[in-house]
Amino acid sequence: MRNLLEAHRRSGDAFPLIGGHRGCSCQYQENSLEAMAEGLRRGASYLEIDIQLTKDDVPIVFHDIDVREKTGMQGLVQDHTLQEMRKAFQVPTLREAMQWGRKHHAYFALELKSLPYKTHEQNMRLVSYLDGIVREEGMLEQVEAFGLDFQVLQKLHAIDKQFDIGLIVPFVPTDPVGLMKEMDALVYLTYVNELTPDMVHDLQKAGYYVSGAILRDKNLIDYAVSIPTDMFEHDHPEEFQNR
Repeated sequence: MRNLLEAHRRSGDAFPLIGGHRGCSCQYQENSLEAMAEGLRRGASYLEIDIQLTKDDVPIVFHDIDVREKTGMQGLVQDHTLQEMRKAFQVPTLREAMQWGRKHHAYFALELKSLPYKTHEQNMRLVSYLDGIVREEGMLEQVEAFGLDFQVLQKLHAIDKQFDIGLIVPFVPTDPVGLMKEMDALVYLTYVNELTPDMVHDLQKAGYYVSGAILRDKNLIDYAVSIPTDMFEHDHPEEFQNR
């Protein structure tokens, strides 16, 4: 992901990179390989997908932490095996997504889904599998992992300093640059209504990249473009092809 962001900054293009949110919103199931392919076809510069670890230690691409709504089963992803998940829902594994991504030259923002009081221990285990799969599939330069649980991200960096990370920051820290430096992160991600132009300027001047997360409201999109953020996700990346 770093290469994509650096190339975009060097280009002088002030318009943010657009990520396909869960691939894209289309005729295909979210987070499926088909939705990822459609997201690229519709002009996404990268794909934002969600990673969780199953009961039998397989990283999969699935958004909801609680599986009830999408599968009809009870409990969390971590309570079910890959086979159980696949009986109820079309679920690609992380390895399948990385193999597909390498073939199609895709970049990924990998959200490590987190509900810390329930998922922290599982996510601390996830990062070893995550790093191994990404490296084995030759995708290290095309991904960044981001999330809310900074301890999990720290462990990922302890395993592999070359694995780029992003911080979901759901508050306004006293020193955003200091936070990024402390965590050795690449991307600062928050909702744009928690960003000021000065914050964005300071982060970018210090060499970091700013994401406006998932945006749907036109006023917030316009604000993200004006400050400007480096990137944000959208359900319909095709809306920005002729900007």
